[in-house]
Amino acid sequence: MAIENLFSSLEFEVGEKEEERYITAVGGGKECLEKFYRRLREQRILDAARGVMLSSLQGNKVSFHLNKQAAYAGYVNFSEESPLGAIEVEIEAEEIESLIDWLAPRTIEGREV
Repeated sequence: MAIENLFSSLEFEVGEKEEERYITAVGGGKECLEKFYRRLREQRILDAARGVMLSSLQGNKVSFHLNKQAAYAGYVNFSEESPLGAIEVEIEAEEIESLIDWLAPRTIEGREV
């Protein structure tokens, strides 16, 4: 539910590694990111999101961690640590910088430019 609160149109798979269970959610296209897109604007955290994504940019991928508890409540909270563990997000796109510009554009005085 935490993942579905921030992303949509995903297919879920349950896996196990070294006696730990995990869920992998996979999707394609911008429609998967539309909830995330709206949350970033509702929470007014475009600059923070842009900074996190640009700092983790590697080739055509960007990766970051989200707090599970915040995601369960429908909020984006970039976090490496969480008592319940973090949600690991990896976004891959041919034009990854354009995708970042769409998700979290530059702002001036809180307004998108």
